[in-house]
Amino acid sequence: MASPSVRVIAHFAVKSEKIDEFIQAARETLVEPSRVEPGCIRYDLWQDAAESTRFAMVEAWESNEALDTHLSLQTVNAAVARLMPMGEGPPKVQRLHSLTGE
Repeated sequence: MASPSVRVIAHFAVKSEKIDEFIQAARETLVEPSRVEPGCIRYDLWQDAAESTRFAMVEAWESNEALDTHLSLQTVNAAVARLMPMGEGPPKVQRLHSLTGE
């Protein structure tokens, strides 16, 4: 039996003077490279409509194994290290599984 897909939501609070830099760096170092990784179903960057310093990476992966492989990549660790100084603190990351099906 195939392992169930998994979703991730990573919430970021970004310094107001770093918004544009954060968007560009996130797209270049996480969003675009992650979208072509094996097991990636979706990988999107969202900005809060009411509070422009709040962002979420919304991800869908075929399995926990695919997500774990993604998280173990040196390029992902380097991307997070690049983004961290732009934030108001560490991101809040949630790994989710569906209770109602895909």
